[in-house]
Amino acid sequence: MRRLAGLVFGLFFLSSAYADNKTTLHDFRFWSSPDRTRIVIDVDPGVRFSINQKNNQFTLGIRNAKILKDTYKKLFFTDQRIKKTRIKRDGTTYQFKFKLHGQYQIKSYTLKPNDKYRYNRLVVDLYDQKNQAIKAVKKPKKAIIKKPAIQQRATKIILIDPGHGGEDPGAIGYKHSKEKRITLSIAKKLAKKINATKGMKAILTRRGDYYVGLTKRIRIAQANKASLFVSIHADAVKSRRAHGASVYTLSERGGSTKFARRLETSQNTSDQFGVKQQSNNKDQYLNKILWDLSRKDRNTQSQKLGVKILEQLKKIGHLHKKIPQKAGFVVLKTPAIPSILVETAFISNPKEEQRLNNNIEQDKIANALYQGIINFYK
Repeated sequence: MRRLAGLVFGLFFLSSAYADNKTTLHDFRFWSSPDRTRIVIDVDPGVRFSINQKNNQFTLGIRNAKILKDTYKKLFFTDQRIKKTRIKRDGTTYQFKFKLHGQYQIKSYTLKPNDKYRYNRLVVDLYDQKNQAIKAVKKPKKAIIKKPAIQQRATKIILIDPGHGGEDPGAIGYKHSKEKRITLSIAKKLAKKINATKGMKAILTRRGDYYVGLTKRIRIAQANKASLFVSIHADAVKSRRAHGASVYTLSERGGSTKFARRLETSQNTSDQFGVKQQSNNKDQYLNKILWDLSRKDRNTQSQKLGVKILEQLKKIGHLHKKIPQKAGFVVLKTPAIPSILVETAFISNPKEEQRLNNNIEQDKIANALYQGIINFYK
């Protein structure tokens, strides 16, 4: 009898321990971008999962899991790739069945906690499959001699980069404002002003709440033959007193001040948001071009652009730094393209956070950037 009681107690203890060791699914987040949909699940360490793909559906299975009540309602997400989501429980395994609009390339991995995310993260990316169809080669037509046309001025392409996005919220304000939303709003206002100007065209590195890799932002600028690159941000420090705007240009040797070095470390972090890319310092192609003769002219023009921007920002608010600062920001390593990073204000300052969230103040900032760009070209 004692042995039986001991066995029952042992089984109860093991089952209790097993229940306590379940992987909690703390939160679900989805991000849609032009080339992919990202699914992010906050999980406990040691999560065990599997992915099975068949035709226009894939199943994500998570073993020994439990879902929080507040998390459950976030699961039913649809976008241009995910048509429908169903949940099935098979014992202790949860199966999330995603019905898709087509066939996509699926990648998955886990990320460790960082200063912005307290839990481990399971990341699943759905990438659009590249069109591999080869177009038929057409026979060359006979050359037609045309009369020489009057040469028109080339359109100036301004690449506007709203900092952060998606899984990367950027700096968080005193009242929990997210930098990524503010930068996108200001960037869109600036783009609208530029696109309304004859001979100029604005292109955004992102148009929604999704993350774009740092080196990809550079490639977007190059692919569009941009003549300027303006990255928009909002700064944050521990002190709530810090205030004002700053402009940064590229320093290949790193930040010129302790503050600049701290900032570049913060802005250059990318792998913690699931974008596993090589640092530009190890990118032989970029380094080769950076040391080209065009580097000197780019740096000179970046400095001039920074000065013109600061002249306009001074008219609408305080300047944290009165002259352009230098830092080794990855996004500024755009070969031969004058590039600056603008810290519009301190989101960690309660007054400036309120200002950054104000639609009228955002428009003032966008206008200051616009006037600075116009004066640079003049």
